[in-house]
Amino acid sequence: DGGGGPSEEMLESYARLKDFPALPRLRMGRVDDLFASLPEEGFPKWVGELYLELHRGTLTTQGLVKKLNREAEHRLLEAEAFATMAALHGSEYPAGELDRLWKILLLNQFHDILPGTSISEVYEEAHEQLREVVGGAERLRNGALRVLVGGAGDDGGTVFVANTGLAPRPLTVLLPEGASAVVDDNGKSFPVQRTEDGLLVHAPDVRVPGLGGIGLRVSEGAEDPKGDHEVRAESSEAGVVFENEFLRVAFGADGTLHRVYDRETEREVLDGRGNQIWAYVDRPANWDAWDVDEGYELGGGEISAVGKMEVIEDGPLRAAVRVERRWRSSRITQTYRLLAGSRRLDIVTDIEWHERGILLRALFPLNVHSRSATFETMYGAHERPTHRNTSWDAARFEVSAHRFCDLSEPGYGVALLNDGKYGHSAYGNVLGISLLRSPMYPDPFADEGGHRFTYSLFPHPGDWTAAGVVEEAFALNSPHVAVPGSAPFSGSGFVSAEGSKLALGSLKMAQDGRGVMLRLYEPHGARGTSVLRFAREVVGGERVNLLEEPEGEPVAIENGAVRLEVRPFEVVSLRLELRAG
Repeated sequence: DGGGGPSEEMLESYARLKDFPALPRLRMGRVDDLFASLPEEGFPKWVGELYLELHRGTLTTQGLVKKLNREAEHRLLEAEAFATMAALHGSEYPAGELDRLWKILLLNQFHDILPGTSISEVYEEAHEQLREVVGGAERLRNGALRVLVGGAGDDGGTVFVANTGLAPRPLTVLLPEGASAVVDDNGKSFPVQRTEDGLLVHAPDVRVPGLGGIGLRVSEGAEDPKGDHEVRAESSEAGVVFENEFLRVAFGADGTLHRVYDRETEREVLDGRGNQIWAYVDRPANWDAWDVDEGYELGGGEISAVGKMEVIEDGPLRAAVRVERRWRSSRITQTYRLLAGSRRLDIVTDIEWHERGILLRALFPLNVHSRSATFETMYGAHERPTHRNTSWDAARFEVSAHRFCDLSEPGYGVALLNDGKYGHSAYGNVLGISLLRSPMYPDPFADEGGHRFTYSLFPHPGDWTAAGVVEEAFALNSPHVAVPGSAPFSGSGFVSAEGSKLALGSLKMAQDGRGVMLRLYEPHGARGTSVLRFAREVVGGERVNLLEEPEGEPVAIENGAVRLEVRPFEVVSLRLELRAG
């Protein structure tokens, strides 16, 4: 905001006080000179989070700008990655357009825009600009994919399904209207299901390679819904039951989760009703858009009335039940979705919001015991207490997380994933996520209008590191992409990682045009060895820092693969030279 420099008044005070008797002598200097003058040893060391006991509301206020921000981050990652792969196939890398879109996104991450603490006019522009970033990145991504797959097929009946993540993922994709049957290059038929979103192709046993994809051929023939994995939906007066090979999920007439039973581990997931929707009076003593006051929970109540509840999809690949609620002047519509062969229960939420001074949250009491919960941060994760033993513990009644939070005990855990929410809580065995706020100042229309987002319950054997929570959260935010065209590199990916699990930070061309930049990070806090194998031969490489400056560490290349020793939560940036062709 232009602040931070000395004012005229400060300079005048300095001139008067710098040599004032009985006061410390003052001297103007540079920040780097100050740090260079400090001793190297003897300073106290703080381990853990420096938690700001203020401004917790900024994690939730102006939900639409936060959702668009999340979408823009993922679409730009996808656009850079596939544009880089297309450039290696001879296409021009759109460096200028990517740079322009990144700068628009970063501008709108300014500290009063993204936190939701700006005036109304700011968000009129911010929403428009962020939609431009999302749309522009999608066009670059899809254009790059069309280059990779050779454009549309002669008969228009071929589709390439691309995986935007680093790890292989099960084949799950929605195809546009007009297709009924789907087969692979060998003529094998895939199970399909017609849904309100399009034709769902879902084969849990078929893996789409990371940063690669597979080719499908679509036709208007007879549908073949049979598969090795199925999900069923059954209705009764008591509610609705979903069941696949992993989970049995029971929905009560009140629209909440009355039971989630893990069939594989034979244990209950919930300790009470899940996805309780609560509304709290939210009128902070100070800083309206910024703060959520301690004790807000005393002024809340559950929104339990259901206007309509119906099964809209009954399998065999996906089951879905829709719950509609009206509360005061607002409408809350939630669609629970469960795929065959999946442990992830999605809760697609559409809200028409017309309230003021209300905080809307979802609560999940879990059958899990742990003194700490894990919350994703940028390129890592952080543990926080689930108790309120001290004032410092109690102050963490609302905390930040990116794509997931998780409560795990030895041998089992449950994660709560999201595609655009940042305010969370963990108290005892209850995980909570903040959905919307509606403060009056400085924008009296904050969160007014329509919202669409998804959060998901993901029960899992083992703790969050072993269960693939990071990969599942990424998959929710970056689903597979389908584009028309043949598939010349079907069945292979740009890079595969073996050994220590790594996650994708970015794949892009270097800023100076010299080589390919691959940024990976260790997401679990573990150390180990990882071997990277590429679709093209690596002829050279070096480690660089985040500014793409050499760090003096050559890359170990063995039999065309890159071998890395990775430290806990380490961010690894590699400049690679790949053989052309």
